[in-house]
Amino acid sequence: MVGNGAARIRVLVVDDAAESRAALRRALSFDERIDVVGEAGSGAQALRQADDLVPDVILMDVQMPDGNGVEATSAIHLRHPATRVIALTAHEDAETVREMLAAGAAGYVVKGTAIDDLAAAVRSAHAGEGPIDDRILPHVLDDLRRLLGEERQRRGEAERLARMREEFVHVLAHELRTPLTVMSGALRTVEQVVPREDVAALVRSALRRGDQLEHLIEGLELIGDPGDGNPQANPARAVRDASRKLEETPDRLDLRDEDWPTIPERHLTRVAYELTANALRHGRRPVSIEARREGGEGVLRVRDAGGTDVDPALFRPFVQEDMSTTRERGGMGLGLFVASRLCEAAGGTLRILRVDGETVAEARFPLRR
Repeated sequence: MVGNGAARIRVLVVDDAAESRAALRRALSFDERIDVVGEAGSGAQALRQADDLVPDVILMDVQMPDGNGVEATSAIHLRHPATRVIALTAHEDAETVREMLAAGAAGYVVKGTAIDDLAAAVRSAHAGEGPIDDRILPHVLDDLRRLLGEERQRRGEAERLARMREEFVHVLAHELRTPLTVMSGALRTVEQVVPREDVAALVRSALRRGDQLEHLIEGLELIGDPGDGNPQANPARAVRDASRKLEETPDRLDLRDEDWPTIPERHLTRVAYELTANALRHGRRPVSIEARREGGEGVLRVRDAGGTDVDPALFRPFVQEDMSTTRERGGMGLGLFVASRLCEAAGGTLRILRVDGETVAEARFPLRR
């Protein structure tokens, strides 16, 4: 009897040889904590038995007719993730070990294992551990070393690419900003000294385009700037700073005066600016903004009365209607493109939704401690 009222471990034995199943059943019967509730002679039978019995642990032969153990293990793992599968094989084949572990097997035991070791493997699997036969362990360790080496290389490559991206963005922004400053200064000089209205209109249009380009450059700089080592944003301050930069103001603010750790405030301010500008310029009033914690996330929502089209193209860079130099309003793509990349850089997401007739721009940021 099992003491303290503990439930016995329900085991399904799967092997294409009847004598092997009988031997496994006899071996496990010596442990009073284990109850063999069924047998199967093929992968297909194993899957049906797993559906009917939902055992705690399955001892799965690897090579069987009518569907092998790898395929059966994969299917059972998907249907019954709480059931632990222990792979059984007569061979210490490294490739088979990889395939079974990848299919979802919790452990691996070579046939002929001592009775006590077999029962211990069943108990370990049921407890959530991963029993690995000592004869298989060298193959597993070799794979682990290889995977760790590959992961180290990938991490190094990712860090190198991140540094290259930051350097490229900073160089690009600097090289764009310098000639832009010169051109803007020259255009303002022309505006002052040339009184003709047709020339002045052209200059004003060029200056407006220059301001838009400078705004874009600032966004690119932010995308390439990871922030300091311990960033923290105050959403109420960020939204108010963004609103002050706009020529129009939203109709309603619902802001929490709280801190959002791990989010650079300059990034949050720019996201708030772009979402608010998009709602004011391309949506319909009333426009409202709310910023608050929701669970482990900081959520910034900007609502308007439904004027903005909910279109994935809004997040593409450089979306515009035409190439006119006199058009009063630019395309929405640049601002939302920058906002979406800033959200992604902080591990968050940006979505444009239609909710009850309103257009809702929702930025979510994970607030990791």
